[in-house]
Amino acid sequence: MRISLVSCFFFNLYIATFFSITTLSVSGQCQSHQQELLLGFKNSLNSSLSEKLGKWNQDTDCCSWDGITCDASGRVIGLDLSNQSISGEINNSNSLFRLQHLQQLNLAYNTFISEFPSGFGNLTNLSYLNLSNAGFSGRIRVGISYLTKLVTLDLSSSFFTGGLLLKLEKPNFKMLVRSLSGLKNLYLDTVNISANGKEWSQALSSSLPNLQVLSMRSCYLSGPISPSLIKLKSLSIIRLDNNKFSGPIPKFMAEFQNLASLHLAANNFSGRVPEEILQSPKLQTLDLSFNEFLKGSFLNFPPNASLQSLVVSDTDFGGQLPESMGNLGRLTRIELANCKFTGPIPKTLEKLTQLIYLDFSSNNFSGSVPSFTSLRNLTQLILAGNHLNGSILSTNWSSLVNLTSLVLRRNSFSGIVPPTLFQIQSLKVMDLAENQFSGGFGEVKGELSSLLEAIDLSHNGLEGKFPMFVSEIQGLKFLSLSGNKFSGLIQLSAFQKLKNLGTLDLSYNNLSIDSSFTNLPLPPFPNVHNLKLASCNLTKFPEFLKNLSIGHLDLSNNRIHGQIPSWIWKTDLDYLNLSLNFLVELERPSHINPYMAVLDLHGNQFRGEIPFFPSHATYLDYSNNNFSSVIPPEIGDFLQFTVFFSLSGNNFHGSIPESICNNPSLLVLDLSNNSLSGPIPQCLLTQMSVSLGVLNLKQNNLSGIISDAFPDNCRLQTLDLNQNGLGGKVPKSLANCRMLEVLDLGNNHIDDTFPCHLNSTSELHVLVLRSNNFRGDVNCAPNTTWPMLQIIDLASNSFSGKLPQGLLMTWNSMKTHRGEPYSEQLRYQFLKLSDFYFQDSVTVTMKGLELELVKIQPFFTSIDFSSNKFEGHIPEAIGDFKALYLLNLSNNALTGPVPSFLGNLPKLEALDLSNNHLAGQIPLQLANLNFLSFLNLSNNELTGRIPLGTQIQSFTEASFKNNQGLCGLPLKVQCESPPTSKDGPLNSGTGKHIDWNFISVELGFVFGIGTVILPLVFCKRWRIWYYKRTDSVVHKFFPKLDPRNKNYGTISRWTQGRRL
Repeated sequence: MRISLVSCFFFNLYIATFFSITTLSVSGQCQSHQQELLLGFKNSLNSSLSEKLGKWNQDTDCCSWDGITCDASGRVIGLDLSNQSISGEINNSNSLFRLQHLQQLNLAYNTFISEFPSGFGNLTNLSYLNLSNAGFSGRIRVGISYLTKLVTLDLSSSFFTGGLLLKLEKPNFKMLVRSLSGLKNLYLDTVNISANGKEWSQALSSSLPNLQVLSMRSCYLSGPISPSLIKLKSLSIIRLDNNKFSGPIPKFMAEFQNLASLHLAANNFSGRVPEEILQSPKLQTLDLSFNEFLKGSFLNFPPNASLQSLVVSDTDFGGQLPESMGNLGRLTRIELANCKFTGPIPKTLEKLTQLIYLDFSSNNFSGSVPSFTSLRNLTQLILAGNHLNGSILSTNWSSLVNLTSLVLRRNSFSGIVPPTLFQIQSLKVMDLAENQFSGGFGEVKGELSSLLEAIDLSHNGLEGKFPMFVSEIQGLKFLSLSGNKFSGLIQLSAFQKLKNLGTLDLSYNNLSIDSSFTNLPLPPFPNVHNLKLASCNLTKFPEFLKNLSIGHLDLSNNRIHGQIPSWIWKTDLDYLNLSLNFLVELERPSHINPYMAVLDLHGNQFRGEIPFFPSHATYLDYSNNNFSSVIPPEIGDFLQFTVFFSLSGNNFHGSIPESICNNPSLLVLDLSNNSLSGPIPQCLLTQMSVSLGVLNLKQNNLSGIISDAFPDNCRLQTLDLNQNGLGGKVPKSLANCRMLEVLDLGNNHIDDTFPCHLNSTSELHVLVLRSNNFRGDVNCAPNTTWPMLQIIDLASNSFSGKLPQGLLMTWNSMKTHRGEPYSEQLRYQFLKLSDFYFQDSVTVTMKGLELELVKIQPFFTSIDFSSNKFEGHIPEAIGDFKALYLLNLSNNALTGPVPSFLGNLPKLEALDLSNNHLAGQIPLQLANLNFLSFLNLSNNELTGRIPLGTQIQSFTEASFKNNQGLCGLPLKVQCESPPTSKDGPLNSGTGKHIDWNFISVELGFVFGIGTVILPLVFCKRWRIWYYKRTDSVVHKFFPKLDPRNKNYGTISRWTQGRRL
């Protein structure tokens, strides 16, 4: 009999309705002793905040109480008190554990602050037990393993709940699950199981054959995942995040036919993710994030893929995104942040109309972006930290009516900022900082977004009139327009409507700020905590600051004169930057915030003694002032929390106090450019170099030796002792500073040989030994390599022997011009999550002048071996230094020619080979040096003509003087004309001579060739006769070419094809 689908539907509806009515009708009246047990349970707890327990009344039927389910006999079979803000202790005698007919119990999200009770083992009829985030702690009791009817067990908790975590000891994991064969859903997140992959996998596979949901996040699981897990054929959800798994992700994960959700984030997986997992047909959620050694790429996504959430952030995934991304039509979330993806973002992304969250930040994506107009459900769009460029006008931003966050910072986007961005009514965060946006803002017509909380347009090329319409966005909490080209006069009073504003940054534009406020009943900016007005042409301290509880104030690089007002110290400042002004007086304040963390006063005109050091400061910069005194002997007592301390560029004298070594936190110590004397305290090189990253004592009057006491765990990255009076030798223990990047010992009295023992400092970028008493050769053992070396200065010593060909060959940084990823200047960033860093600098001699590089760019490379006793030829290894900017080998005893390979150094700007014994001609290849702006070949033994018509002749005569055999411009010495031949009297008049012997030979050759060739060209019969005779001769010597031979092949056919 055939039944229609409609009839079947109504039949099923009838059956369901019947059983529902039956269920309601058989639910009996609550039994009295059940009610007593429930009331006893309620009275044992603090339930004043619970809505459900507040309605429990002994005068009503308990089966009607909220959270209670009864069976037909009036026995309580279900109790749901989840998320009721209940607190108190549940001990083993609690009446709860006498409700022995309970089948479902949910106490999740409460605060039962007690040890895990063993009484749960009495509730043997339970099929559902949820104690997640209930507040229990300690050991999970063995009684749980007696609940053999359990289908769902949830003992999970979250770290953010703040409670003590549960742990499995007795029973262990195997004992816990051994009797729970009916379990389908297991949630044990943050339970301390502490088992390896084999233990827990085998326990699950042997005891829980019907398991569908496995959630064991943060359970201290380790090792590789065991293949025994494959026995759990019904698994559909696997959550194993935040454990200590290692090795590759097993391929068998793709064999779970019902797998819908796979979470393996925050482990130590490595190797390549099997492509089969990425192609799993039913997979809806994949989270592999925070596995930094896990590799993978997306080759192809099948049509109608099921993926809804794809998260691989902070892994080693990379490659290009395929066009087949358009097949992920169900995708709502995609996170690829901080990976190694490259190439363009595919245009097929426009098809992902269900997308809600997109984060591609911190990759190497390039090119223009597709239009996001069709992604109307998008709430978060994050593309920060890539190489994307072009305009963003292809998107109709007004169509993204759900967008809350737009983050495009640190790219190369250009063009105008679309005014419609300010009118997206859902938008809360707009971050377009550090791009190349240009142009200005006209009048923005229409309603501005009332939800906008943060606008960051800093560090672009925006210009013109300041966009005052931002002062109308009254919900703003963060506004930064610094580092642009806005101009004009700004009245700060225009921003007084922004009552919620917490951060205002207008620094580094072409603005002039009027900070005066008049006739205001209340202080402006009542919630401002961060105010940055650097380089805003301020001439005085803004008076309105008196009435604010401000924490971060930056008034640097202005034109403020005089003294710091006393009221500024009475605020709650924890960050104060008054650097680069014209302040002259610094008095000890009566009150200062003891927790001020940053005080930057560098680049002013303060004089006398430093009156105070904030006791809890982490950053103190008093450099480049006129302070003149001894450093207080007890200085170390004030620096217990200081990370950065600089007194550079003042007039401090006397010795360096040893108390400065009492600071265990100090990472940067800069006392350079003062008049300090005496020895370097040994503690600075012993105990302090364990924490110090930078020690800069250059340009003082220090004496003595450098103690040979650097510890094994030395962490120095910069050691600068230039321009002192230090003697002795380069310490052998300096080799322990394996992180060393800058070593500057120049302009001292060190008497030693070349420090080959520093072969372990493989990170070395700068080595300066200039103007000491070094001697001997510079040839080190083959294991001495400095692949990162970019600046080396050995000038004005007594080094001798040949230039070190072997050592030169290891300087890889000079061979390739550095771009990405080496775009950072050489500096020491001592607080990784901040903008604080120490900027390394070095002095080089270029074009005969000393030049201080206040920023060591990664692309600048320099070799200065001048004023030594080097001899021999210029080594060929220098010809590989394609990134070399400066080469100075002057004032040595070098011989041989000026090598032509110097013309292969395309970046070379300065070349000085003067005062040697170089001979031969100037190679024409030097004309290839398009950037050469300084050349000195004087005082050698060069000969011949200076190459004509080249850039070389643009240099002055001084570049070539005192080369006895050299001639031609720009020298005044004229080159002799080449000698003419002496002809006989018959030819003297014409100056030309014909050699008839040569003519007769040429005529004979042409006549002979014509006799043989012309008949072959113009007579077919002669041609055929010639080929036959030639073939017969050839076949005698090469029988295989005979057509009658069976081996006759393609060569014969090719020859035959050429015949007529």
